Amino acid sequence: MSYPVTIIIPNFNGAHLLRRNLPSAIEAANHYAGGASILVVDDGSSDDSLQVLKQEFPQVRVIVHLENRGFAEAVRSGVYAAETEYLLLLNSDVQPAADSIQPLIEYFEDATVFSVCPCVFDEDGKLDRHAWNVRRYCHGSLKLVPWKLENAREKRRHSRLKTLYASGGSMLVRKSMFEALGGFHPLFKPFYSEDYDLGLRAWRRGWASYFEPESRMTHQKRGAIKENVNRNRVKRIRRRNNYLLEWIHMPLWRLLLVILPMTILQLLGELILLDRVNVAGFFTAIPHIPAVLAERRKLHETDKLTMNQVVRMVAENC
Repeated sequence: MSYPVTIIIPNFNGAHLLRRNLPSAIEAANHYAGGASILVVDDGSSDDSLQVLKQEFPQVRVIVHLENRGFAEAVRSGVYAAETEYLLLLNSDVQPAADSIQPLIEYFEDATVFSVCPCVFDEDGKLDRHAWNVRRYCHGSLKLVPWKLENAREKRRHSRLKTLYASGGSMLVRKSMFEALGGFHPLFKPFYSEDYDLGLRAWRRGWASYFEPESRMTHQKRGAIKENVNRNRVKRIRRRNNYLLEWIHMPLWRLLLVILPMTILQLLGELILLDRVNVAGFFTAIPHIPAVLAERRKLHETDKLTMNQVVRMVAENC
């Protein structure tokens, strides 16, 4: 089975990343028998990204944002412009292996499949444990279940490997479902947790995400966010979005009886340690509570699976 694929790559001040990684994306596109094109969304870059794209990669289609709108909006523009049903979302700091697309597209014979994630490594060949995202409840929060690649490959011989979500920086996704979900939620702008939220919303609607260990990609350790955004701001946004994710998706009883008391204890400890950045993450989440409540009501109207059912179903294959 092979369907046409559009590779969508958001870019912000990543001229050096484009030079480094676009050749691999082009090679993967050329290697894929179903036909693939590449679409780069330049999100208001002030470096020479556009010049690099024009002069060095004329075969790549480019969409330009005149100002920086953030990761979610860059992806949204790419999804809207894509002419295929199947989309490979890649960060500009990701190198796909030449044969990485075909193992992912095979899943979409199943009409309930929303997304598929490849096996991701860093430049040193170290496995990214978040590539296969299986979690269990621990002290109120969802904690990543440790796994080994050889075990994942063995399990894959017998069944598909469910994952809570596929990384927004390296996932093959069905366009119609992505659009039906409204894409990445604007609450999580400008970055972090938007793919986790999207995967959960898909599962709760009955749309599955999987992990494919035989599709390989490399994710560089230092990408556009780390190079262009203040470290404390990144830390604050990450913490804020972690709270928003929990507040949207966790069952109400767990929020009130487990997560809230743990959050209060954590905040007290951070206040004692004068950890202003993490504390600020909590207080910048508070103004979003009305939007969180609205999203919870919306999800309950479309739910086919509860959050607890999703977690149990994904964890059972690990």
